[in-house]
Amino acid sequence: MSANDFSSEDYSHSSNTPTIYKEPPKLLFVVGLLSVTIGTLLGGYEFFRVNTASTNEQTLSGGVGYLLTVVIPIVFLQLIRKKHDSALKANKDEPYDIGAGEKMESDFLKVVAFGFVSAFLSITVFFWPIAEKFA
Repeated sequence: MSANDFSSEDYSHSSNTPTIYKEPPKLLFVVGLLSVTIGTLLGGYEFFRVNTASTNEQTLSGGVGYLLTVVIPIVFLQLIRKKHDSALKANKDEPYDIGAGEKMESDFLKVVAFGFVSAFLSITVFFWPIAEKFA
């Protein structure tokens, strides 16, 4: 082997230019987290005033709380997964931070799980008028 075999002229990668990775969409994460937080607060508030609220208020707040804690986070989880998968497919064209995308997906799964648990409050408020009629 000669010194010409390891010539730096053949090496086309420049170490002086940093690679800028495309980040996963943080807006979806923030809006989903905000939705679960507002839904949990609404469900908790209505849960503690369930005996003083009217039937219409309980039905409306229970439905809205369920929408905010379960439905919207599931939709955002699917959007995050879709964006992550499409960014993985286009990784050669636009370098994508795969680790950050997987971490965001994992973190948002925890948010969705918390939303499922906190949906108990909204479901209880929603069905409280029905339970009172049968009691």
